[in-house]
Amino acid sequence: MKAAALKKGDTIGVMATSNWVSQEDLDKAKTYIEGLGYKVLIHPQATERLNQSAGTAQSKVNAFHDLVKNPKIRAIFGARGGNRAITMIDKIDFNAVVENPKIIIGYSDLTVLINSINQQTGLVTFHGPVFRDLPTHKDTAHMLDLLSGGTPAMDFSGSRVFKEGNAEGPLIGGNLSMLMALSGTPWQPDTTGAILFIEDVGDHMSRYDRMLAHLRLAGWFNHISGLVVGGFTETGQDKGTPFGFTLDDSIGEHLAGLNIPIVMDAPFGHGDKLYTLPVGGKAKLETANGKAALTLTAPAVK
Repeated sequence: MKAAALKKGDTIGVMATSNWVSQEDLDKAKTYIEGLGYKVLIHPQATERLNQSAGTAQSKVNAFHDLVKNPKIRAIFGARGGNRAITMIDKIDFNAVVENPKIIIGYSDLTVLINSINQQTGLVTFHGPVFRDLPTHKDTAHMLDLLSGGTPAMDFSGSRVFKEGNAEGPLIGGNLSMLMALSGTPWQPDTTGAILFIEDVGDHMSRYDRMLAHLRLAGWFNHISGLVVGGFTETGQDKGTPFGFTLDDSIGEHLAGLNIPIVMDAPFGHGDKLYTLPVGGKAKLETANGKAALTLTAPAVK
């Protein structure tokens, strides 16, 4: 299932799934995106504060439902990342999403939202920038092309081929920590035949290794057609005896024996590059002569 393509003049809805966001940041992003020809409706919930969170889980879900059911809204952006988007997913009316399919986009903590919605409804969702970051987002043209019905190219020249091969299938993935949080729940995505993509930020390599081991033991890698590893930025050092293993070491160990292409350092994550990727969208991963390419094989919207 696909949402309608985004057009100039359409209204973008904004609510906060995770941490609270300042009115100043919301206003800056609103001015920026309106300058590109779109309308913006910021839900009042977006400025709620409850400790670190943008209000309660129920207030977030209520805001999400308001935007989903509002016929004027064509796309829903998460205001920012952070924590506690996962408290929403057991309260979402997925039937309302099916009845009102629209673009839903975010990354980082929103990984749980975009993947659970795709898993429960079949709606193609989007791993891409949060609303607060739009004024400084470097890949806005790519994002808007994708959301408008294009299949824009992605520059993978800075990536590394870890294991050669070709794959084709739906894209599934996002933040590794958040994917692990879905593991074993009714909202765990089906990775059968999928090109899995992962990224993360601000944790220790030992914990990333543990997460990858968990996904292996839980069967996430058993039937994927390919793996694309994005940025793992701001990786900290463990105290005491150095952990010693690199991300390459962990990927090599936990995906050993799988005859699939694996690409490292792909241009998405919490660093300088964040190409928007459609969760559930069809794509092709190709490697040749040490170079990789990820291309969309069909528009992600209708």
